[in-house]
Amino acid sequence: MTTSSLQSNEQFVAGGDGPKVTGLFGSFEPRARDISWRVPSGSHAITPFYYPMCGLTSVFYPDGVNAPSADVLQQNLNASLDIIEYRGPDSRGTYVSPDGRAGLGHVRLSIIDLATGFQPLSDEENLIHCVVTGEIYDHDRIRAEMQSQGYSFKTKSDSELVVQLYKRDGFNLFPHLRGEFAFVLYDVKRRLLLAARDRFGIKPLYYTVSNGAILFGSEMKTFMPFGWQAKWDISSIVNHGDFGDERTVFEGVKKLPAGYFAVCRASGDIEAQAYWDLSYSPASMAPSTSVDSMAQTIRDLLVESVRLRLRADVPWAVYLSGGIDSSSVAGIATKLLREKDPNAKLTAFNLAFVESEATDESPLAERTAAYLGADLVKVEATEAKLVGVLEECVWHSEMVSATFHGAGRFLLAKAIRDAGYKVALSGEGSDEVFGGYPWFPLDYLRDPDPAAAKLGINLPSDAERHALAEEYQAATGMKQLPPNALSLRKSDEPRHLLNISAHLSLESIFVLQGTALYRPGVVEAAGGFGIPRCIEEGVDARVRQNSISGNWHSLNVSLYTVAKTLLGRAILNFCGDRADMAHAVESRVTFLDHHLVEYVNSLPPSLKIRPVPGDQPGKWSLVEKWILREAVKPFVTEEIYLRKKNAFNPPPSGPPAVASDLLPLQAHLKARITQESVEKLGFIDWPFIKGLLADYLESPNFMPQGNIDPRARLLMTVLSYIVLQERFQVPPYKR
Repeated sequence: MTTSSLQSNEQFVAGGDGPKVTGLFGSFEPRARDISWRVPSGSHAITPFYYPMCGLTSVFYPDGVNAPSADVLQQNLNASLDIIEYRGPDSRGTYVSPDGRAGLGHVRLSIIDLATGFQPLSDEENLIHCVVTGEIYDHDRIRAEMQSQGYSFKTKSDSELVVQLYKRDGFNLFPHLRGEFAFVLYDVKRRLLLAARDRFGIKPLYYTVSNGAILFGSEMKTFMPFGWQAKWDISSIVNHGDFGDERTVFEGVKKLPAGYFAVCRASGDIEAQAYWDLSYSPASMAPSTSVDSMAQTIRDLLVESVRLRLRADVPWAVYLSGGIDSSSVAGIATKLLREKDPNAKLTAFNLAFVESEATDESPLAERTAAYLGADLVKVEATEAKLVGVLEECVWHSEMVSATFHGAGRFLLAKAIRDAGYKVALSGEGSDEVFGGYPWFPLDYLRDPDPAAAKLGINLPSDAERHALAEEYQAATGMKQLPPNALSLRKSDEPRHLLNISAHLSLESIFVLQGTALYRPGVVEAAGGFGIPRCIEEGVDARVRQNSISGNWHSLNVSLYTVAKTLLGRAILNFCGDRADMAHAVESRVTFLDHHLVEYVNSLPPSLKIRPVPGDQPGKWSLVEKWILREAVKPFVTEEIYLRKKNAFNPPPSGPPAVASDLLPLQAHLKARITQESVEKLGFIDWPFIKGLLADYLESPNFMPQGNIDPRARLLMTVLSYIVLQERFQVPPYKR
């Protein structure tokens, strides 16, 4: 059936109100933002052919599991979509299989193929049905190739590639998918459910088994209408499995790992397989090209990544801070726009920390915008505004929030949507690919760089490298592995699984008060307290072996670990998809194009963190993200090119005008963290929290670089659990 025949024969109007419409394959009752189909007995259902970027839900009842009636299943799908309607306010669609044992649901944010890109999608025989969120790039080329091979497409949507590629390549479809995506596909003939997530985990996808039913969803809250009851996973909570591995705070609910697909069969089996992962060249392998050529290749790949992500049939904008990442994206986007229109202007949005001049990057963003001729919208972030959205950030991210990072992005995304934009280009991922965080230098200095030496790059001697590492550690306080961390002697305690320090620094993000936070017996019930071990066990065994053997340079192991934890399980969640989609904004992460990342991962570590000789013999300094700076130099100001990375921390305000006044965060924590709310959780120690709260309210500390008082961060953690318990109706934890 063609799109035109659907519209003419069934008088279909997407998102419109009207009477029941009867078509060739079923009937549906259109309403605003709602397109659902009821399945006549013995026939296959079809919905209009949707586009991605939005939210999805699905349920699959294996053999032997009681399934509800088709009408109840339809109601549950719609109730699930109601919860995440903010992810796709433009329309919705559902599919129920002929046997009533599988259901798919989708809410749509219209960005490409506005007229016909509706979901769930299906093939011409109506045997393959699929819901997709995200964006698949370079789809025009693949579509043309497949059409020449005899495959037919119903829409112009990039998402329909999933259906047709599955028909052609089966489980080998993934190499052709470039972009950020998550999807669930149902094969009627094979009675098989296939779910997958993009290579970096940009788009979320959770799964669980509830009363025998296999559930997938863009967010965990989609499971609630299917009878799922949230329960605390105390082992995950104590060891921050939500950050270190694929667990969540809720028992039995997991994240489908980035770069994985899952196959669910009618027997009830669930099998997950990796189709892609980050990988790095051996430490001794030098590229065969010059450094200038490598910088040019990165430039070309980054320009291509931005070009692909500029495609949209709706207005788009750029997130712009004062750093090199977002500035280079804005610069490249401006260049590409003006290739078509010399007078074109982009619009950029900046978060202005108006109460903290020391950390406010809006003046830098203003100078960059002026250099590019861009329009800059400054979004003011005060402590009161950040606190005002803090609980909504927890609800949308479904994880603990102990900083204002998610709240800041929340304010930005709202401003973008209020201004009429649906798409925003962002700069996440650059630090994890090019080496921008302060804990990377210690791991870079841990090993020599024979690959860089073969290129003739000037490097410190081993003695100079060790001296620089000691100086850096003393200046920053970053943690090093203990001297016996890799010892095989029984007396030296368990051996570390990774030969890096980064995960020890990441531990400090969470370990604010150790085990004192928990009620007596809780840590023991969780099997002990060991966040570094959780992180080490959460990375692939291949990576651990490459680290211990020295086959991968320690910087690359560190980059991998941070990409899988801080980036993949935190930043891309509460500072990416969740904050953006809460306001129906699609963010496109230009630095996480896998063609670009794979190339950068092949380069010597000393091109990412570059040692530079000092004025005195034997003295060196380090330049982070050096090769990126060289690659994007034509697109940014000299100020941005030379600027060292500063932490991007939406800060609390300074001391109040009257010493006895409570600041917004203090007042909110005081109101929400009560004996009743804490004891209801069942695992937090109220006497400890009571003392901590009183101490923080009486004498708050105002930290440098926009950091939040550690006591406040711990209290924000407790607040997060309170919010999650209330919103998900979680019963108290009981041993």
